[in-house]
Amino acid sequence: MEQKPRPILFSIIILSSIIAVTSYATVQVYAQGSHSESDSTPISAVIMITADDQGNPVFNPIKTTIKQGEELLVLNNMSKTHTFTNGNGTGDSMDGKIFTVDITPGSFSEYLATNISPGNYSFYSKNDPNLKGELVITP
Repeated sequence: MEQKPRPILFSIIILSSIIAVTSYATVQVYAQGSHSESDSTPISAVIMITADDQGNPVFNPIKTTIKQGEELLVLNNMSKTHTFTNGNGTGDSMDGKIFTVDITPGSFSEYLATNISPGNYSFYSKNDPNLKGELVITP
């Protein structure tokens, strides 16, 4: 009987592949304040868009902390495009003004936190407003 790889194993393989080829891959960065491809800022944290036990999309981890100026990698392991957008999706006046990134299924995007002050920032997916998280920026 053939066994299917578990989603976590798939995520580890994908993440390992991304890290291994980062210096050679052309990465299109959509977020404001992004850096050029020649920048070698190391990735400080990874957020995955994945499914919970009931199959609902979630950001994992829900709360992520990085220092101002550090880089964040957001992976989409789902079968639909999602966004990584600051705000809470309820008409917030700052909604999408700091960062908003479309991430297609099976791909990723980077966010370099240079255009953001220390503090706590809600984020969500415009494609699924129930998909929410929090980014904490420290000095």
